[in-house]
Amino acid sequence: MRDGIVEVHYTIELEESENCGNSTIGIDKGYTEVFVDSEGEHHGEGLGKILTTHSDKLNKKHQARNKLRTIANKKSHLKKNILKNNLGRKKLNRQKQKVQAQIKNIIYQATHKLMDKAKFLAVEDLTSPITGSKFSKHINRRLSAWTKGVIAKALDSISRRRGSSVILVNSAYTSQMDNRYGILLGKRNGDSFYCYDGVVLQADENAARNVLARLYDLEIGRWTPFQKVKSILLERTERHRLGLLNQDSSCNL
Repeated sequence: MRDGIVEVHYTIELEESENCGNSTIGIDKGYTEVFVDSEGEHHGEGLGKILTTHSDKLNKKHQARNKLRTIANKKSHLKKNILKNNLGRKKLNRQKQKVQAQIKNIIYQATHKLMDKAKFLAVEDLTSPITGSKFSKHINRRLSAWTKGVIAKALDSISRRRGSSVILVNSAYTSQMDNRYGILLGKRNGDSFYCYDGVVLQADENAARNVLARLYDLEIGRWTPFQKVKSILLERTERHRLGLLNQDSSCNL
């Protein structure tokens, strides 16, 4: 029973099938959209708009409710009426369920689009904390644990149903690397990644290609600590710097 409505939940067995693509791709979970893949395609556009709108409305709503709660606590003769008419949960719960249904629909459609392409899918581990996250604290509030959980569940259930394989990889620093060389040179700013040589890459596409590269990285496994990942990447970056210096020196001979 939920808000006066009887809900019946039951389990069913899903038959697996070979109804997926043939490619091996990497994906980066976005904010504007659900996924960006290593081939440059964006899936589930519109997610960010829904998350932002709902989050901002909730923020304003809770601020207003907090003011009313303060008034109710200070003015006892108004408390009963305020609690009854202004601080209930039914309307909030209905709005929350509506938004969650919209989000789930976008995520599941985006995941099916991925499976149309992919036989093997490299995905950052959504359960692990991401050091140096590309999202601000404000956006992390919006990209909630619930949304991440829906994405993880969609990838798991749809991949099993359609016969593709989801392979979790270490996500540390994938948004801070230049995918062309696998090095820690460059800087992400919003949707752009500014490389050391002046090239500007689409940031989510760059991250997705780094996620794909982790699938084949023999030094960085899924459980490699982020401190060790950083050390490995710094060594690779220094080797790249030395290679550039040697190349410049040979040009001057």
